[in-house]
Amino acid sequence: MGRQFKKSLNIGFISFRFQGTDGVSLETSKWAEVLEKMGHRCYYFSGLSDRPSNRSMVVEKAHFLDPEIRDYYTKFFNSTKRSREETKWIHSMTEFFKEHLYTYIHDFKIDLIIPQNLLSFPQNIPLSLALVEIIAETGIPTIAHHHDFTWERKPLLVNSVWDYINMAIPPNLRSVQHVVINSSAGHQLAHRVGVSSIIIPNVIYF
Repeated sequence: MGRQFKKSLNIGFISFRFQGTDGVSLETSKWAEVLEKMGHRCYYFSGLSDRPSNRSMVVEKAHFLDPEIRDYYTKFFNSTKRSREETKWIHSMTEFFKEHLYTYIHDFKIDLIIPQNLLSFPQNIPLSLALVEIIAETGIPTIAHHHDFTWERKPLLVNSVWDYINMAIPPNLRSVQHVVINSSAGHQLAHRVGVSSIIIPNVIYF
């Protein structure tokens, strides 16, 4: 039998940041508003947040502008070869993020997660890897909302982390439903990763 859902879900949004007027933060607010009107409760995991503190877990290193994260990002996307020490750092930080993500899911009793750009854009490689491993280990239902992809940014095509990008950003897992913002992205996702997606365009309040 499949997973049985209760009527009201605890939904966990996960991203690098939920603050300000960037597109991901704004779209998350719109999704959360609709979901809460449907009777669900929304929670947030990120490196920077302006969401209610009693519904949020903030881990500063999840933010792509954390100095250490940014330093390694610069190394990874300015070379085609990485050192053994850099690989060890990825593994260590992946475990660091897994511990926090498991705590978030447990403490807020999350039923379904909605990663926002986290599984499509490699701004924090170990955070993305950690989440993909948790999805694989738990089978937690996931709606992966993709706003950007690596292949859409030419400067990102030269890097030393293609093995991780091909494995997890975005992932091909049974419990993940992919959502893209236009048909072109959907076609590329199907061609490159072999997964189908639903199109939900970004909307503007007039």
